[in-house]
Amino acid sequence: MESTNLNESESHSRKEWHSDKSERLFERQKKLIPSGSSSLMRTSSWEPYPLFINRGKGSKIWDIDGNQYIDFLMAFGPLINGHSHPKINNAVKKQIRDGYLFGAPNELEYKLAKMFMKFVPNQDRVIFSLSGSDATFNAIRLARAATGKDVLLKFEGHYHGLHDYAAISVESPPVVSGLKRFPRPLAYTAGIPAEVMDTVVVANWNDPESLERILKIRGNEIAAIIMEPIMANSSVVLPDDDYLKAVRELADEYNIVFIMDEVITGFRVSEGGAQKLYNVKPDISTWAKALGNGLTISAISGKAEYLDLIGNGVAYGGTYFASPISLAGALENLRILSANDFEAYRHLKRITRKLAKGIEEVGDELNEDMLVNWETGLLSFAFSELRKVKNYRESIQSDWEKYQAVQKIMLKKGIYLHPDAFERIPLSTAHSEEDIEAFINALRDSVKEYKETEE
Repeated sequence: MESTNLNESESHSRKEWHSDKSERLFERQKKLIPSGSSSLMRTSSWEPYPLFINRGKGSKIWDIDGNQYIDFLMAFGPLINGHSHPKINNAVKKQIRDGYLFGAPNELEYKLAKMFMKFVPNQDRVIFSLSGSDATFNAIRLARAATGKDVLLKFEGHYHGLHDYAAISVESPPVVSGLKRFPRPLAYTAGIPAEVMDTVVVANWNDPESLERILKIRGNEIAAIIMEPIMANSSVVLPDDDYLKAVRELADEYNIVFIMDEVITGFRVSEGGAQKLYNVKPDISTWAKALGNGLTISAISGKAEYLDLIGNGVAYGGTYFASPISLAGALENLRILSANDFEAYRHLKRITRKLAKGIEEVGDELNEDMLVNWETGLLSFAFSELRKVKNYRESIQSDWEKYQAVQKIMLKKGIYLHPDAFERIPLSTAHSEEDIEAFINALRDSVKEYKETEE
């Protein structure tokens, strides 16, 4: 992989950790910006305040107090090739010189579509948008238009953005969500109309019998089934063998559009996403994070019979959809990932496996119950007695307070990790073997320190 080593001016010995500037800025910012940031994801779970990051290079970031970290959050997943990659920087700089935005077609859109098909050749069409929420919202609309049906089926713990139809049962505590065979839809946020709730059916994931039972009752109403092919918003949970194929078969049986939300898994777990990994072809797919390496771009792809409805009865568009700057950066990002016969994914698999094995060894060494789930470029761990989790209801059975306490100690050791155990650890091609070893060593020392405080 291309070297992302820091030069001497960027490297420095670790000083005593403090975050005074972040604390003060957060207090000032809350007076102008609700919650202190324009995305709750950036402040939620960070107690008593989040760190303000102002620079990144490769696998490293720096906060406004000057603390350096190895980044194991990577902006929640987009930065597949690390921070400030020089080749992507150069592509973006060139486009900035040529113009930001034209409100007209641009040749880069065709070039990116061609490159996209190199990664995902099982798709007939692709169209670009701005965010993952844009992509899932429009994919659902396409499915409804194509089938003439209104109801959406989603799964507990799966996240597909914050539009009304997706923001349901993202969190689904069993005490209020009912039986797992027939979960009750729960609004993730205030402000979702009851009429919207009536158009969403919720199911338990990794449970084909339960899904089939629901479809026998309501299958003739359902336009689309949408899912993450690998759960990655309620920790990382892998599909059981042949589960995705079973869903594909049920969707066909009931004339339901199968939408695979690859916003997180796309261009990450393999060059063709989870659908290549598991050899399952959805009707429509959505893509975002790793597509742009931090630039604002997403995509919808799929069968021509669905995508060609755009402009033929289905409206689609946005001022900033497929902006030339994002197209230029995404195109260079995919070029980097495709180099040397997709060598990037072999590197990602090696370091993800190394991290998973290291975390497990720390648990064994320190006699801690630690559950690790991973796929190429994607990992989560939890303090849990469970040896395997299959769905949302099992994923919440872990020691959240211990995870958060250990995360705080690791932060002071230079490991930037989200305090919510549900958040995945997305690795990048910029991460080195040494970065992985630093994480494992920091985890070992942090768990030891935590255990000492508990004694």
